Amino acid sequence: MTKEVLVYVSGIQQEVDGGEPIVLVTAGTYYYRNGKHYILYEEIDEDGQVSKNTIKIGPQAVDVIRKGIVGSHMLFEQGKENLTYYDTPYGSMLMGISTSRISFREKSLSRMELEIDYALSVDGKHMSDCNIQIMITAKM
Repeated sequence: MTKEVLVYVSGIQQEVDGGEPIVLVTAGTYYYRNGKHYILYEEIDEDGQVSKNTIKIGPQAVDVIRKGIVGSHMLFEQGKENLTYYDTPYGSMLMGISTSRISFREKSLSRMELEIDYALSVDGKHMSDCNIQIMITAKM
């Protein structure tokens, strides 16, 4: 995999009243260190606020770290629930992340695919079932 990559993120939160899919395509940086894949990229929201994101893919877990006006460190481990704080300008919320499935495939030297199914809870109350798909390709 090259250092310069394209990152494709799509996901959906299935809530009681449905859910809006998110789609993001952006340039990023990739490196492999100590048996883990790292993908770094920036995301700009509708208000022009920039978030710096890191995805760390290891053999047993996936970390998604978001730093910006909204911040979080989500840890996905199949079959486990992990707690994290979701920080916003209005305060922090304690969230539970129950991961039911993680699928990671290295399709070739220039393409990787990650898919995660998980449930979100706030204060112990189930909020939504979620799916996120991430594809990383070498930038040509």
